[in-house]
Amino acid sequence: MQAAEKQEKTRSGNEAWRLRRITGIAEFMILFLSGMLMTASVPPLNWSAAAWVALLPLFLICFGRSWRKAALSGFFWGLGWAFTGFYWLREIDPVIPYLMTPVLALFVSAWACLVPGITRGLLIPNALQLQGYSAVKKFIPESALKTFFYAVVLAAWWCIIEWFRSRLLPWNYVSAGQWRNLPLIQICSVTGTYGISFLIVLTNITLALAFRNSFTAAKNRTKFPQAYPFFLTLFLILAVIVSGAYRCREKKKPSNQVSFNAGLIQGNISQRRQATIEQAVEALEVYLKMSYEAARLNPAPDIIIWPETATPFAYNDRSWLGRGYRNGLGNFIKSAKVPVLLGTVDYETLPPYSKRIPGMTNSAFLFASDGSLQDTYSKVQRVPFGEYVPFRKYLPEWVIKRIDMHRDLVSGARFSPLRILPGVRAGISICYEDVFEYISRREALENANLLLVITNDAWYPTSSEPEQHLANSVFRAVETGLPMLRCGNNSASCLVEPDGYISDCLFKKGFIAAPEIRGRRAGIINVKAPFKPKLTFYVRYGNVFLGFCWFVFLAGLTASVLNWRRRKKTLLAKWENTDRHGRTRTDTDGEGR
Repeated sequence: MQAAEKQEKTRSGNEAWRLRRITGIAEFMILFLSGMLMTASVPPLNWSAAAWVALLPLFLICFGRSWRKAALSGFFWGLGWAFTGFYWLREIDPVIPYLMTPVLALFVSAWACLVPGITRGLLIPNALQLQGYSAVKKFIPESALKTFFYAVVLAAWWCIIEWFRSRLLPWNYVSAGQWRNLPLIQICSVTGTYGISFLIVLTNITLALAFRNSFTAAKNRTKFPQAYPFFLTLFLILAVIVSGAYRCREKKKPSNQVSFNAGLIQGNISQRRQATIEQAVEALEVYLKMSYEAARLNPAPDIIIWPETATPFAYNDRSWLGRGYRNGLGNFIKSAKVPVLLGTVDYETLPPYSKRIPGMTNSAFLFASDGSLQDTYSKVQRVPFGEYVPFRKYLPEWVIKRIDMHRDLVSGARFSPLRILPGVRAGISICYEDVFEYISRREALENANLLLVITNDAWYPTSSEPEQHLANSVFRAVETGLPMLRCGNNSASCLVEPDGYISDCLFKKGFIAAPEIRGRRAGIINVKAPFKPKLTFYVRYGNVFLGFCWFVFLAGLTASVLNWRRRKKTLLAKWENTDRHGRTRTDTDGEGR
């Protein structure tokens, strides 16, 4: 068999195999580039419009293929998207993007592999499929509602795939590129970010079908089809934008609020997990010096906030460094008479007589204006491979040595907001916890009226990660209807309003907030938090929209399977009534047998 194929390839005048090979390579290049186009919608390029067309090539290529080829197509699209969208991980270790990219690409592959089956099950009639490939190739859907339902099923399936990926890393969904499109993203207060992803994928599919149907009609010289599913999608988007614009206007109306001045300290200290003594002392001196400067600003701060792990050693460390930390901070608080919230590594509290060695936590400490420790919050959502190694005891030693960060932090146990000032209940997020919607929602349910993020993106001094982090974080304010105050070590120390608008920042371009600028600065940001915030639909009921996506997808999948079974039954009946020459058997033939 292989010899015959080799002979066919080398036979003079036969170029079909070479053409197929060139076409295949061109398709994979187009898929990879269109995956890169999706990445262009997020920082640093922020070409938000790119997301609305980036899936067109993937869908059109998968439309008439087998599930295996569709899965491979999705994988190549995913490679282009994941490698460029997560290339900033190189700043931790150059090998990480190459290891993580194929894992993330598998999620896109899982979505793409079902496109052909759902297409044949919901869109193309069985009778037409039984006529063969040529008939299917000329097919143009006649029912607009049936076509729209088909597109809705595939858009719902994409949202489900994103939900599965959220267990690993809820970063750079297809919705992330719309973080500056304020009227559109207001739908997050009802659907979460899945509602935006749904609209984007639905637009890509209905637009791709409009192109495909028009091309097929022109090629076969048939009546030009109306793109009603695409028009219906545009109507939905318009309705979302109009209602979102109304919500933005309503959010600007005066309400019962508590106002305070937050002194944010952005020290711009380099990543110093394995800091020398000199580096540790320098970090403490920088933050203390800037805090004294902030305390003298006009207007005066009501609270001073430091970012995550502002100093590379624990506040409760028993060494002379720890004592110097406690003394220096205590002297500042007594001098300025202002409360302080800071991020630090801490040790977990164990029950009395416990024989276990206390684990380390990534925590936030709140100190009152008299210097006493008022409350703490410990990070719940740890960073895999950064703050702990998953399945450590099952991994070989050489793997541990390659990926180990030499510490396994333990998770916090509660989401209770910290009362940082009278009337201000801050739901704390540390590091990248602000990209996990369940944390902010849980804090809003616990009666928080402010989201407070302390983070340290010093791991990424040159890449787009800090701005991508902010872009993925903005949606938490819209989902919960709460303002979000962010304090970063090297970037994005700013105030995000409940509608997602960044109203103030330590760095500005003229009068415009510029959170993407990195540097060292201390400043005052006035924050207005609702005294009694009204729970949004999303906070109150959670991912109801995702439940809708599951219902629609399972209904579409069930209908596809039933259609497949009917088609299979028809084919078997036809085969049983046909002889080996393709002629239909008569009753007499059956009796003769």
